[in-house]
This record gives sequence, structure tokens and C-alpha cells, in this order.
Amino acid sequence: MSAKSAVRRGPRVVIACRVMEPELNQALAEGGEEVEILYIDQALHRTPAKLLDQLQEKIDEVAPAASRIVLGYGLCSNSVLGLKTEHATLVVPRVDDCIAMLLGSNEAFSAESEKERGSYYVAKAYLEECDTIMSEHDKLVEKRGRERAERMMRLLLKHYTRVVLVDTGRYDLEPYRARIAEFADTFDLAVEEIPGTTRILDALVAEVWGDDFVVAPPGHELTLRDFRPELFGGGSDAASAAPPPATPDGDQPA
Repeated sequence: MSAKSAVRRGPRVVIACRVMEPELNQALAEGGEEVEILYIDQALHRTPAKLLDQLQEKIDEVAPAASRIVLGYGLCSNSVLGLKTEHATLVVPRVDDCIAMLLGSNEAFSAESEKERGSYYVAKAYLEECDTIMSEHDKLVEKRGRERAERMMRLLLKHYTRVVLVDTGRYDLEPYRARIAEFADTFDLAVEEIPGTTRILDALVAEVWGDDFVVAPPGHELTLRDFRPELFGGGSDAASAAPPPATPDGDQPA
């Protein structure tokens, strides 16, 4: 049987963190193609092993009918390491976490972090869906009273100097500015808005998978080398596991 006739063809499925929902939904709407997308609760980031299990469960669930499974996740505390499927190509942005994805690269995130070490980053979905320092403060006020809550928060925030709101240009930030400003003023934090980008998410949806992505062939288990090849002398395990390129008639070279 030729390689051409053996190629599995089927739908694309996106499995993503709910933090990516506003940007991904917009990118998918602009793409015009119907794509199955499954969002996973952001709270699982607190327990990377549980997130890994949930991701593998979802991958196993959709793999029999999918030819491409695309993750709206980065390395995310190593919670994607070990993921694999025998049936589909597995595609993951080559970034450390969601903030790096929204800023466009690990290098962009590192450059921003170098400007001010004590930074706490937020975006629209973080404020709506996630436990942030602001929501934790609200819970403490309800449980401990305002005075005690503020003392506890000052201890938690002693190494922070600013709150950074990432603007990807996909939605109106005005509803969030007042809340952030009030919190920052209470705890003597600066507030800064910085431009983000949907470049990686747009490429993910458009299937323009260049060096910013790990593209793992069926059967390949994701490793740290796939995401940080520079730590291992260059080259990812996924690239070495990929089949040789097809010849013009679609068959694999002998």
C-alpha cells in the first residue's frame, strides 16, 4: 500500500485552555471553517499532573476521528509532556505558557519580564475565568474581613510592583481597567497596559505551523526537547520522528 493511500484524512480538533477562548473564538470566526473546539478549565493549571491526564483523555476521545489535534496550550509547567496519540498529528505552540503565547513568543515574555521582575500579568479571560490576585482578595475579604484580608494580601504581594494588562486588540478592555486600578491603588502597585498579539493563535487556526510549533507525528510522545531544543543542542524529537517528505506523487521515497 502506498503512503498516499495510507494517509488518514479527517477533521481538525482544537483542545484549548479557557484562557485562550476570546482570542481563539475570534480567530476561528475569521477563518470561516467549522472546527471542533474543546475548552478545558484553567484551574487545572494548579495541578499539572491532573491537567496532563485531562488533556490525554480528551486527545484519546477525539483521536479516532481526527487527523490533526491542535492544542491551545504551551508547555504550561510541563503539563503537556508525555502526551501522544497513535492516530493523529499533534500540534502544540512552542511557548512556555499562555502569557508567552499572548505576547508572541518566549523571547517577548522574557524581554517584558526583564523590564520589571515583580509583574503580575492578566488578560480578559484571566479576569473572567481564573483565580487571580484580585479574586483571591475578594475571597479573603469575604472570609476574613477587609482589614485582615489586606494584611494577608500585602504579604502575598510583597515581591510584586505592577499589574500588567495584556491587550491583544480583540476586545474592549474598558470594563476591566477600573477594577485593576482600584486593586493596584490599594496595594501600591503600578498598572501598565502592554500590546499583545494573536499571531500564534491565528497561525494555529490557519495551520501555518512553522518554528513556533511542535508538530508531532502519530505515535510521538511530547518531550521537553520538543519545546526547548536549545537545551539539548538543537533539534526536536518530534522533527526527527516525522516521516520523510512526500514525493510529488504523494508516495514516500524508498
